[in-house]
Amino acid sequence: ILPMRRILKNYLSGVAVAVMLFTNGNAYGQKAWSLQECVAYALENNISVKQNEISSSLAELSVQQNRFSMLPTLNASAGRNWNFGRTIDPNTNTFTTQQVESDNLSLNSNVTLFNGFQLQNTLKQSRLDYMASKSDIDKIRNDISLNVVSAYLQVLYAKEQLNVAAGRVKQATENRDRVNRMVDAGTMVRGNLLDAESQLASEELSKITAENQLVTAKLTLTQLLQLPTADGFDVQDPAVSIPEAQVMSMTPAQLYELSLKALPEIKAAEIRVNSAEKGVSIARGSYMPRLSAFGSLSSFYSSSSKRLKSVDFAGFNPSGDVTSGGDTVLSPTFNTILESNPYGDQLDENYNKAFGISLSIPIFNGLSTRTNVKRARLNLENAKYAAQLTRNQVYQSIQQAHTDALAARKRYDATQRSLAAFEEAFVYAEKRFNAGLTNSLEFLTASNNLTRTRVELLQAKYDYIFRVKVLDFYAGNPLTF
Repeated sequence: ILPMRRILKNYLSGVAVAVMLFTNGNAYGQKAWSLQECVAYALENNISVKQNEISSSLAELSVQQNRFSMLPTLNASAGRNWNFGRTIDPNTNTFTTQQVESDNLSLNSNVTLFNGFQLQNTLKQSRLDYMASKSDIDKIRNDISLNVVSAYLQVLYAKEQLNVAAGRVKQATENRDRVNRMVDAGTMVRGNLLDAESQLASEELSKITAENQLVTAKLTLTQLLQLPTADGFDVQDPAVSIPEAQVMSMTPAQLYELSLKALPEIKAAEIRVNSAEKGVSIARGSYMPRLSAFGSLSSFYSSSSKRLKSVDFAGFNPSGDVTSGGDTVLSPTFNTILESNPYGDQLDENYNKAFGISLSIPIFNGLSTRTNVKRARLNLENAKYAAQLTRNQVYQSIQQAHTDALAARKRYDATQRSLAAFEEAFVYAEKRFNAGLTNSLEFLTASNNLTRTRVELLQAKYDYIFRVKVLDFYAGNPLTF
């Protein structure tokens, strides 16, 4: 039933993907994708996730196999033999030169009663390994989610940057037309018109660059989503505002305490320590005696087996003895007729039952058990170091993420102040330029400074938003806008 459910689920998922991708030629171009849709689609179709799901399924099969290994074994066997020349007749256990055909049938069972709790500890270890594999899947899913959020924000940034560039082109066009009229009216020299046209060409180039950056950002996101092409792909434009994040008021130590409960890589590392401890118990179990019970049922058939069919009286014949009076002693003689013993009768006559217990006490095995115990203890020590290394790496990442978020916030605030100053300077320069009190070079300089600062503010804004999302991730908060 379970494989059938998985087949049905995979089939329906495939149908859904096909409908999404190919309905009306290009389904994913029909609508703009939200962040939640992008993350869900990436997690559903990412190959690394699917590979780790397969690894987890294999670990689950190991749990089932180790559970079943605690049950008794039951095996049946059958064999037919053809013997020619001098051989032992299985029916009489004597040598014979006749051709003999024989069948052997048996049913055997064996169960382990005690083996130093190795079976139980192996089952517990496989369960822990399965739990660790599930945490590994969660770790990969988290990484993919963060990558998708970063790529999604990059698309939003590129779209806003393109809007700024388009606005600058429009403004430069209007300025070029205004200067052209003033040149025609004789209030400005032709050099100012050349400067205005140069500025328009520069803004158009910036717009083309922004368009290319948007195409590249969309391509990066669609590749993360495993989509076949970026043509027609677009994302929703949510109202992305600067978050008043509570995590910014938390210290790295506080965030780390939250991450210990939320991050799957820490859970996986701790589970693997417990698994390594079970490995030590399994190795130590080899020091203990082994007690098992067994039983068997068997029978056999031989073509040489005969049975008495009848006895016929053949008369009296001299026995070779004489009486005291000299008379010959006569003895009755009989002819015995044998026939092949039927197959079913032989199986019934040769039916055998056996059972018993077996005790094995390890005394010396080349110090293999001692070596295995030492190896298991080293694996445990290594697992503890790996868990500590994971915790250290997470704490260092949180420290770096917290520092980056604070720096991004400061950069955003400073860029905002800088933008306000450049906007005021541009308004002042524009008024002076329109009044003919300044040359086009000063006006273009003010315009370029404003454009550069607006782009820097966009970069600072989305960089800060992503840094906050990283802190939210470590705190266990959902990755949403």
